[in-house]
Amino acid sequence: MHGQTTSYMKKYLFVLSCVIMCSTCMRAMSTLDSLLTLYESEVSKSAAYLEEHQQYIDSLRSIHPMTKAIRIQIAQEYQYYQSDSARVWYLQLVNAEEPYRTQAYIGLVQLASSIGKYADGMVLLPEIGNPSDSLRVEWLEAVWRLHTEAAASTGIVQLREELLQKANVYYEELLQEMDKQAPHSNAIRLRRAFLRAIDNDDIGTALRINDSILSRLTKWSHRYAIEAYSRSDLYERSGNKRKRIEWLTRSGIADVRCGITDNGSSWLVANECYESGDLDRAYVFSDYSLTNASFFNAPTRFIQTYALGHTIGSSYEQELRHYTVMLTIAIIALVVLLVILVAGTLYSLIQNKRLHTLNNEMQEMNEQLRAINKQLKETDKVKEQYICRYLEVYSDYIRRLTTMARKAGEKDPSAFMDREMDSFYRSFDDTFLSLYGTFVQDFNALLRPEARITPKPGERMTIEMRIFALILLGITSSAKIAELLCYSPNTISNYRVKIKNGAIGDRDRFEERVQQIGGR
Repeated sequence: MHGQTTSYMKKYLFVLSCVIMCSTCMRAMSTLDSLLTLYESEVSKSAAYLEEHQQYIDSLRSIHPMTKAIRIQIAQEYQYYQSDSARVWYLQLVNAEEPYRTQAYIGLVQLASSIGKYADGMVLLPEIGNPSDSLRVEWLEAVWRLHTEAAASTGIVQLREELLQKANVYYEELLQEMDKQAPHSNAIRLRRAFLRAIDNDDIGTALRINDSILSRLTKWSHRYAIEAYSRSDLYERSGNKRKRIEWLTRSGIADVRCGITDNGSSWLVANECYESGDLDRAYVFSDYSLTNASFFNAPTRFIQTYALGHTIGSSYEQELRHYTVMLTIAIIALVVLLVILVAGTLYSLIQNKRLHTLNNEMQEMNEQLRAINKQLKETDKVKEQYICRYLEVYSDYIRRLTTMARKAGEKDPSAFMDREMDSFYRSFDDTFLSLYGTFVQDFNALLRPEARITPKPGERMTIEMRIFALILLGITSSAKIAELLCYSPNTISNYRVKIKNGAIGDRDRFEERVQQIGGR
């Protein structure tokens, strides 16, 4: 009897353990999916976060008097946002008094590591001399990382070994300096303990220290993003792939919300999504990574993301082609079934009726277009109102034609739409420039020389110019502009931010100044 009870208990415990394991796995999967969904949502709002970050930097730049402390703060805000701007602000302080001079050199070395210009960073090292105790830990860590990343980037074995030897020397100096300053700084004490745990391959201790560090940080801050990335690396070392992706995603979410464009987590998440077969998310995150790398202007990051983006894009297109083939087969099967079920004569009558209806719609639209053209010629007082109406009708006209082409069996409706859109853009450019003949020159006059735009041969305006042409006409909603020009609202927003960043003077009044072109 006792043996039978023991057997039942073993079975019960086995079943219970299986249930607990399944429940844990399901919760882990749910957590990761929720994080990826949140990340995808935040990426769609990235333009707004970048705009908010830029506004904060602009508020710092408007402070008077402009002290060296504020200049350092501005440079640090640009450091993970726009590398070129960060470098400009740091260089203003390389001849300043301490501690600003050392802070500037530290920032320049960190920047060299971020953008992959390691040789530039090495040139700066002799300039700094002997930093003060308050900045020595930060300086040594920056120099250690510069040598470590430079070693990882070179394919020359001898050079790599030399760089790693120097990196080890700086690392030992860093640990010694941390030991000296640890009693006076809790942050340095935790950082030193974390590095020593990594050296000893004690992942459990490193995770506990990371927990302590994260508990002291504001969630979704930039520092939180860095520590979350470090935690993902710990899980990679321990072989816990799911946890690694979770913390990479948390790091990516924090970067988006902080308006950070120098982020290493987004393309790694894209790669993980690609390897798991989630091509839709992989495409979104890789496209976001490539846009950020270009905006931040980091050649090494751009090379990383471009290679991955090309692979993901090719797979995404291949999947779309597969779906297209399957859809085509389904449509053919449906047509065959309809042919079998519907009598030839009735089918012919229905088709004729549809064609007649579509023809009537085309005639009505042509009448509307003719009326609009006539009104545009008759009066100049309401020209802008009619241009906007003209665009709406023309855009709707193209969509209907594309639908008709699809119904009529056009093999490639998207190509058909592309041709019509090209014609639409040419027509819009000709119509608009007939009213605002100097728009291109006037628009470029509002931009800094390096941000000015030149249309390609055969084009009269670019997409950026068309966006701001519509803004001149009073259409300021990105959603409405996207509808008229057949782009996504996010793409329109990104173009607007990019152009305003190149404005001469106050970027917040750029669109108002565009609307004044032509004496409007």
